[in-house]
Amino acid sequence: MRFVLSLILVIILAGSASAGFVSIEEGARAMAMGGAFTAVADDATAIMWNPAGSALAGGFKFTGMRTKLFSVSGLSEDCISLNYGGWEKTGVGFGWTRSAVEDVYSENTFVLGGGRSFLERRLAVGGALRVYRVSAPGYEYYNDPSFLGDDTGYALDIGVLYANPKWALGCVMRNLGEPELKLIETTEDPDPIYRELRVGGRYTIREVVLLTGEIRRAHGAAGYLDGKTSYNLGTEIWFFDVFALRTGFHRSKATAGLGLKIDWLTIDASLISARRPGNIYRLALTLDF
Repeated sequence: MRFVLSLILVIILAGSASAGFVSIEEGARAMAMGGAFTAVADDATAIMWNPAGSALAGGFKFTGMRTKLFSVSGLSEDCISLNYGGWEKTGVGFGWTRSAVEDVYSENTFVLGGGRSFLERRLAVGGALRVYRVSAPGYEYYNDPSFLGDDTGYALDIGVLYANPKWALGCVMRNLGEPELKLIETTEDPDPIYRELRVGGRYTIREVVLLTGEIRRAHGAAGYLDGKTSYNLGTEIWFFDVFALRTGFHRSKATAGLGLKIDWLTIDASLISARRPGNIYRLALTLDF
């Protein structure tokens, strides 16, 4: 297994150290709905999906998430996020995601920002700073003099969200600035973390069924993706405001999940189905005050 993890590291360094960041998506609930969350963005992960949503998500919300990636031991992804919308028109949020190969390689993403609402809390705009940090302690074994150890990049998200009880429209531009990260100094042409435009909508039926979808258009695409444009669809159905079933499509992958709400505690689980390299399982706990 140690050999497999080391091989993963070599493959990453042979390409771009920034490539993995584009595959990281936050939240078990959002991913169960195919990642079509730009026009939803109403929970603790709002700042990571559409910073405008932080102004419309009332109260204090906190989420902690654990991910099992591809059933590979030692390969994991963790996330914590919080949002405070206790002010009349303003909300703030913070998120941190860490994707890592144990003792070999890690990617950390920090997101901090907020939003402000207008038109009696129907329209909101927001912005967030993204800090990307990558490190590869396992590569020190190779004694490569051109190895940098770690690297950090910065980007900006800008979002808009118009929402009412029945429907909503959202738009966000992610990764303005397109930071380039590399771990090998001699890397001549590192791929940036491409900026991406996301436009989505959602519709609610009788306050229990949520339908959501979005179109994403990236400035460029990593080699393992199937193109610059992707389409995401999702749905969520609540039963007695206690139990939820979710399903969707994230690019070409099917997603599913469920939620259980007990007073101020919500437990969410999701599955992203993929034959190669394998399934992704997520479990999240959310506190909502």
